[in-house]
Formats: sequence, C-alpha cells, structure tokens
Amino acid sequence: MSPKSSASRCSGDTGSGLPLRSRLGCKTCKIRRVKCGQEKPNCLRCSSTGRKCEYVKAVAGTFSSASPPSTAALDHPLAFAPNTVWRERRAFAYYFERVALFVGGDLDVEFWGTFVPQLCQGEPAVWDAIISISALFETHDQPKSLVSVPPIDQPQSDALAWYSRSVSAIRQRIERGQVDIFVGLITCVLFICIETLQGREKEALHLFMQGLQLIQALRVQVSSGVIPPSKAVLLEDVIVPIFIRLGVIAFSDSATRMNSLLRAHTPVWSAEFASLRCAREALTSLGAETMLFERQCLAELSQADCFHVSERLLHTQAIFFERLKEWDVAFKRLLDSLHDKGPLSQHQVVNSALLIAYHKTTTILATICVSSLQTMADHCLEDFQIIINQCGLALDASRRRDGTQPPFTFDLGVGLPLWFTSLRCREPRIRRAAVELLRRAPPVMGFYRATAAVSFAENIIMLEEGNAMALRPASRPQSSTELVWDQGAEGRIPGHSLSREQGRLVATSDNDAHLALADIPEEARIGPINVVRQDESSSPRTMQEGVMNSDDSSNEVTGMRFTRNRRDPVQNTWQRVHEYLPL
Repeated sequence: MSPKSSASRCSGDTGSGLPLRSRLGCKTCKIRRVKCGQEKPNCLRCSSTGRKCEYVKAVAGTFSSASPPSTAALDHPLAFAPNTVWRERRAFAYYFERVALFVGGDLDVEFWGTFVPQLCQGEPAVWDAIISISALFETHDQPKSLVSVPPIDQPQSDALAWYSRSVSAIRQRIERGQVDIFVGLITCVLFICIETLQGREKEALHLFMQGLQLIQALRVQVSSGVIPPSKAVLLEDVIVPIFIRLGVIAFSDSATRMNSLLRAHTPVWSAEFASLRCAREALTSLGAETMLFERQCLAELSQADCFHVSERLLHTQAIFFERLKEWDVAFKRLLDSLHDKGPLSQHQVVNSALLIAYHKTTTILATICVSSLQTMADHCLEDFQIIINQCGLALDASRRRDGTQPPFTFDLGVGLPLWFTSLRCREPRIRRAAVELLRRAPPVMGFYRATAAVSFAENIIMLEEGNAMALRPASRPQSSTELVWDQGAEGRIPGHSLSREQGRLVATSDNDAHLALADIPEEARIGPINVVRQDESSSPRTMQEGVMNSDDSSNEVTGMRFTRNRRDPVQNTWQRVHEYLPL
C-alpha cells in the first residue's frame, strides 16, 4: 500500500478488501478483526493458528487501524492481564500507544503506526510479531537488577511464545508455497526488531541479510509487473530506506550487498527538500555511498602500501564534497521554511539535529578516508564539536517525561555520530563528551547496545593516550602495549593520567597536565581494527561487532589486531605496522 494513500487509511475507509469481523464470531477473532468461521467449540481460524478460542459476549473496545485504541487496557501491567486474549489485546494497545512512534521515529510513523497495524488484520504472523515487539519493548522499560539476572517474567514469556507462533506460521506458509514475499519482508523487519530487543545481534544481522535477498526478489517481481504499483512504492519509499539505514549501522556485514541496494534506490533532490523525511533519505543514501567509497580507499591504500590515494579517488572525493554541499544548501532552505511557519516541534528539533550530526559525520569520513594518516582528523575539530552539540540537543529533546530515552530505535540515532567521534577525534574534551553522550543514548540503537559502545570507546581512548605517554621522552623504556595494559590492582594504568572509577574514564593528577591534541602523535593512534575470536577459523570481524556480540561465549573475543603508522627516525619515513593485543 502506498504511503500516499494515508488519508484513506486514516479515515477508516473499508474499501481495502480486508475481511470484516463477524458479530457472532469468537472473542479472539473479534479482537484480531478477522472473519470468524464460527465453528464450535473452536473455530477453524483459531485452531489453525494455535490460539485459544473463546465464545463469549462482545468485548468492549476492539481495535481498528482507523482510530487509536482505548488506553484503558494500559492501566494494568501486562503481567496482570487475566488471560492470553487480554494480554494480546493489551500488548497491541501498548504497541499502538507507546511503541510505534519510537521504533521508527515520527518520520516513519505511517509505516509503524498505520500500515503495520492494518496489515496484521489479515496476517496472523504480523499480529504475533508486533505484540511480541510490544511486550519486549515494555520489558526493556522496566528497572533492571544490577546484581542478578532476573528470571523470565510473564511478558517475556508471552513475547517469546508469540514470536515462536509468528515464525511457525511463516514457515508453514513457506512449506506450502503460499507465502507472499512482500509479507515475508515485513515480518523480516519485525523479526529483526524482536531479535535486537533480546540482545541477539548475530541473529538480527542474519535476518537483515535475508531481508536484502527478499528486496532483490521483490524488485524482480516489480519489474515483471507481478507486484502492484502501490506495493512497489511502499517498497522503495519506506522499506528499502529502513534497510539502507540499518546497512549503514551494520556496514561491514552488508557492504557487499549495499552496492546493488543503492544502485536501484538513488534519491534525487533538486534545490529543495519537501520534508525532513526526504532530507533524511537523501543523506542516508549519501552516507552509505561514502562508506563504500571509504572501502575503496582502504583497499587501494593497503595494496599500494602508500599513505594517500590516487588522483582517480581524489576526483571521486571532490564529487562527494559537492553532493554534500548541495544537500546542506537544500537542507538549510528546508529549515528556513519550517521556521517561517513557527517554532519547531519537538520531533522537528530532534530530526534536524540528527541530520546535521550525520551530515558532519559523512563530511568528516569523506575527508579522512583518502589517507592512512590518522592525523587527518585533526583538521575536522570544528565539525566534531558540531556533532557533539547537535547530538546533545537531540538527546535533550527526545527525553521522555521521566527523563529517560526510549529503550530501542530503528531510526537514525545519536549512536553512529558519537561512536565515530569517540574513535576518530583525538581532542580529549570532545571525545570524552562523545562518550558521555553515548551513556545517555537509547540502550539499543539499530543492532547494537550503547553500553558496549561506551566500554569499547573508553578502551581505545586509554590505549591511544597510553601509547602517547609511552612515546614521551620522560617515559620509562617500555613498549606502549605493556604500558597501557599493565593495570594495577585498582584498575589504574601505571604512569597514566587516566583511570576507571565506577566504570567511567576519569582524569587523575599523576601527570603535570592533561593530554592535549598535540600530545597524541601519529604513532600513538589506532587505525582499522579487527577482532580475533576463540575460533581462529572464522573470518575476522570489526571490533565494533566483536564487542557488541561479546555475550556469545561460543564466539569469544580473545584479542584484537590493528594497524599503526611507525616513523623511522633515521630514514625519516613512515611504515605501516600490524600489531596484536590479547584481551
């Protein structure tokens, strides 16, 4: 269904072809708004999907995509709902009222808040998936014990049961050859949410790759005329952008497929953007293309063992700069037009700040990727500071009434710009500000957890600044690796100006002054990082993914390999060296 038809959907138009519920049907079918066959004692629809079938008098307050459900069901926690049917009903109400806006952000609310709830009317697998997301989302909002792992409670148990039922329904339809690829892609998106909310990044990434395959299959059907135009528009305008945004977050896993995804989806903008959503889609695609360009640069730099790319890639870089400038001009015109209409709404403030942060992140990446010298990033301090300012503004504006952030988001969040800043900006105050803002971010963004990103960023900071200390003439003759990782009983790094207190990186007074940007030379800086896992036969993955998946004991990270640039003081030349550090 096309997003352009939102007016007819919101008006309650019954011409969509969806089955109407029967007034004499069972309670379960009424709540799900599907046609009941009225078989006794259990109707065929409930029996075939494993649901409890109850014939009772009408239940007040059924839900429709045409109007928001009553919030009365939200007055009681999910765990205290009297039976399975009521728990399903309450989970759907919670999804409609609390989850739909946060999962994809307000720019995608038509998809999450209108299209998906409407689709579940005729698709039991979609219904089960969204109520599973709802239960897991609400569980993430509950306080967590800091000293023990809480047992699986009723909402979690329900979520897992509903998820299992949804997966089984899809598998059965696949086995019978009755699955609609379009519905399969929608459920794939929902399943990615479910796996991510459970902390199962590996499974979520696997589903993401399956989703990319389904997109390619659907595009073949679109080109042959099998898919109606309305679904083709929804695919390219809503679903593909979701996968592009996820692909940016999980880039090292998706890079081989992102090229084809982008080639068939290249948003074109003129001198103006019609909306913030249009600006976001254009920037996301541009960011993904820049990441692919970075890969080209890294490949050339590693093969030629040089420190700057060829003229051909420098020409490509110039094209990226021009496109980034065009985007910036069009975006500023859009902001001016929004300001002319009055003060920006909370959502407009958040989205505008995030887009500025992502634009600066993409600009910095396009700037530094043409050289293997890490000091290239020192020329981008002003842009790094803008990222900090805009991410702080976005986090302030996105706080909920209780001061917390939503537990999970699929939309562009502060995670990637802050993660990038904490690793690539060596100005101590800016990179520490990035880490502190990451602490305030939503706990789960895309595929990954913010706490893991914070922990890894802090370790990289300690490693680089420890290397810088070791390179000082006054330092004792000890290798930088030994200095950084020879920690004392209190978790302090000997001779270092940094220590950990209650899981945070803080400054100490061991040295006469804090490190400044100029005190972190090229030799102390860490380049591309790969993890080494317990299973040496597995292919190396980026440190980001390794740390994020560190809970997987069967795939334990045992060390990391990284590159640094070492200067020969006699020859006055640079050499790229590869090092290994056990963890």
